[in-house]
Amino acid sequence: MPPMPSGSPSEALTRQYVYLCQMAKQLNLAETQVREAIPAAAAKAPGLAKQAELQEQYQNLKALIIKTADTVRAEMDRITAELNGTYVAQSEFGSYVEQLSLYLEANPEAVTQYYKFASDLQANLDRVDADFSAWRTETGGYIRTGIVAWDGEVPVYGVAVGQDLTTHEVDGETVVDQRQFRSTFTANRLSFWQDETEVAYISNNKLYIRSAEVLDGLRLGPWQITASGGLTVQWNG
Repeated sequence: MPPMPSGSPSEALTRQYVYLCQMAKQLNLAETQVREAIPAAAAKAPGLAKQAELQEQYQNLKALIIKTADTVRAEMDRITAELNGTYVAQSEFGSYVEQLSLYLEANPEAVTQYYKFASDLQANLDRVDADFSAWRTETGGYIRTGIVAWDGEVPVYGVAVGQDLTTHEVDGETVVDQRQFRSTFTANRLSFWQDETEVAYISNNKLYIRSAEVLDGLRLGPWQITASGGLTVQWNG
């Protein structure tokens, strides 16, 4: 820890300056040692274990520099825009209102489009026979282009498409909830998510999925498997 201030203000400031100079020298030495160790370590042990060790050293050194930095500056250009649309229909049987909105945000990390949809239907029960007087639907979604994930310290660029929770409210009571879904597309992986769980992905010319339901038939190389009239396995080679 830095020395406690003591003596005159000038003396205390000098002690703090000496301490910061010593800390800067230690950080520079640590950075030099890590940079020199990377090629040597790669030549001796190019395995995954050594790579993981170097990654850990990188993260530790990065955290040390950030935590002890006396000057931190972050700059990022940002553009935002908001667009709204409304549709209203009224008649003797009731009214229908539809609202759409788009919020656009662009920065060096990504360009993201946030969409929202809401509709309200009010029925005139004196003029129409219905089991409800009010029906409201709400949902939202987004499309993000840019950084969609991180692989250690390296950003992963791609496209993410998400559908937020969808609700239907009838006379003040929510009757249907749709869970959140999203998909991410990067250079080497196409993933499908439900909430925060990756339920399926395609990578390295293979499909990985937690569970599957085949509606009609399945072809495995020269074999055709169908479920019509019972389970049938047929050679089509």
